[in-house]
Amino acid sequence: MTYTVMVRLPHLGLLALASASGGVGVGSKVLWTKAGAVAVQGYANPSLGIAILEALNIGMNSSEALEVELSRDNDRELRQVAVLGASSRVATYTGSAVAPHKGAYVYSNAVCIGNTLKDSSIPEEMCRYISEQSMASVKEAVKALIIGHKLGGSRRGDKSIAILVINNTQRDKGYDRIVDVRVDYSSKPFNAVAKTLKMLGMW
Repeated sequence: MTYTVMVRLPHLGLLALASASGGVGVGSKVLWTKAGAVAVQGYANPSLGIAILEALNIGMNSSEALEVELSRDNDRELRQVAVLGASSRVATYTGSAVAPHKGAYVYSNAVCIGNTLKDSSIPEEMCRYISEQSMASVKEAVKALIIGHKLGGSRRGDKSIAILVINNTQRDKGYDRIVDVRVDYSSKPFNAVAKTLKMLGMW
């Protein structure tokens, strides 16, 4: 039902996250950022995203933070999680009870995950697109999500989308969100978010 791409853009000092879902309000419960980024989907548990970020903040790497916090979640087999920590370390987890088609794919500074998809190749194809860009940007991260949409997206049809861009050099200096755009429900959420990004000069 949900697919996500998270990309670290070191040449820009940015972290770009984009998620689409067949459910309502994907931006309110899937994407989390602070000392890194976390996507929590499947049967999403927002508190898991918060806990993983706190673990990263005290010095755990992505794999350690994910393992520790999943061990405390009695319903972890229902979760799909991706963690992009400091220095681009990546960890992913897809529980056995997460609905197919599902998958996770990692490439360099990018991680893509998805579940309840029309095509199980969507995470790989999104990351493949990122890998083919000589200098990825926020626009390329959004384009990767569009590729997932064109491949069929959610089995339920895409109904909500969230784009989040943070300046990871500013995370300890107050508000760090450069872009926080959400379409909580629409029959054509990609059209709606493209209009907003154009207004922001990012499309």
